[in-house]
Amino acid sequence: MKSVLAICCLVTLAFSHVGASCSADCPDTEDVVWALGGGCNVFRNKCYFEKENCHRKPALTITTKEECQKYCADICPTVYSPTSGVYNGQTRNFGNECEKSVHTCKTGETFL
Repeated sequence: MKSVLAICCLVTLAFSHVGASCSADCPDTEDVVWALGGGCNVFRNKCYFEKENCHRKPALTITTKEECQKYCADICPTVYSPTSGVYNGQTRNFGNECEKSVHTCKTGETFL
């Protein structure tokens, strides 16, 4: 009976840990993670990467900057839907989310 209780506690602890990392707040520290999965994906740090991977099927795979950048988009739709992001305290403006994503992919600059 004790072993069943111990196993139940371990399983509960494991599930609570997985759920916590999926919804946890991530620090703003920049330690860029490059990942492949449907193209190049750039994350501010490993916390943001793990948070995204919590609900991704199939999961993203960490790779190098050089390998990931081979999959950066080259063009974006000409739809004007302005957006912006803050990097190193400066606001950058883009014509749309695609342009912002391409910029991040090519430079590694992640926006808050």
